[in-house]
Amino acid sequence: MAKLMIKNIFNTYSKHLIIRSFVISALVWFVMLFLDFAVTLVMELENLSDGKSFLNIFNLVLYEQLHKGMQYLESSMLIGTLISLSIFNQQGNLVFLRSAGFSPLRIVLVSGLGPLIFSLVLIFFDETLFMDLAKTSKILDQTHQSAEVMQWKMAEKNLIGLSRLNESEAEAIRIIKFNDQQKIASFTSFEEGELDDGKLKIVNSSSNESFDFTSSFLLSNNVLEKLSLPALLKLKNSYQLKKDLQKIDSLIYSRLLMPISIIAIIFLAGSLMFDNIRSAGVGRQIIIGISIGLIYDLIKDLSIASFLTYQWPILIAHLLPIMVLIGIGAYKFQRI
Repeated sequence: MAKLMIKNIFNTYSKHLIIRSFVISALVWFVMLFLDFAVTLVMELENLSDGKSFLNIFNLVLYEQLHKGMQYLESSMLIGTLISLSIFNQQGNLVFLRSAGFSPLRIVLVSGLGPLIFSLVLIFFDETLFMDLAKTSKILDQTHQSAEVMQWKMAEKNLIGLSRLNESEAEAIRIIKFNDQQKIASFTSFEEGELDDGKLKIVNSSSNESFDFTSSFLLSNNVLEKLSLPALLKLKNSYQLKKDLQKIDSLIYSRLLMPISIIAIIFLAGSLMFDNIRSAGVGRQIIIGISIGLIYDLIKDLSIASFLTYQWPILIAHLLPIMVLIGIGAYKFQRI
């Protein structure tokens, strides 16, 4: 009878904690999204012109914002979990649950379900909707500019420059050919070309020339980041250079490991909460959450950049920061 009563109590508190952590984490994410939107909009207003009105700029920033907000997802879940547990603690519920025999780890796992569910929902919508909206923003932006700046790239013994109109068309193509002595052999120019399947194809040319390029040239980082996971997996089969595959693999692993990264950061948040349970004010937890979120993002960026530079296994670069979080969290839980 006593066990059944304790189970019912925990189930009641569990539902309350899951719903509260879900709502608070969602609120934190939307607040960070709005703040970033406001700052970006103010910065973009510098580009106001006769052909680019305030409404145009507002729509461009708005369409891109939801996908851009995914970079704040992990930090938002960390802060949301800390605030939820802090409020729960101030109401005396954490002390009650622990006195009823429930371990801190079990309480943290339950409280983490809310942020985790919210994160999975956002990841799903990012793959199916947010990225498409970001691409719409880029298309709208292209209507206000003729082409990108001139890009230059070595392809075998040719130095090729072009201005991209969009992801499949280019103009103002310049081709400088070198001989075996590294001297200029010829210079030709073409009005337009097509970018397709890792190749530049010259339009309206009698020789029907084409040149192989790396994905880093034909597809910029900004474009690659807006490709869905299935599109990245398909693109991976189109490029054979190790440097390109490293970049594409990095984005694939980032998407696949995002839920695990969020679980690890919630695990760490719980350990910090119980480590400071007597002095866990809401303001203090927000500061801790923001600080840890910034440090985690910095470590992750440094890890990925280093592994890409030295061509080391990129999967380890993504797993290393997660393992650091789990290691610190496990150490903190042992000291509770």
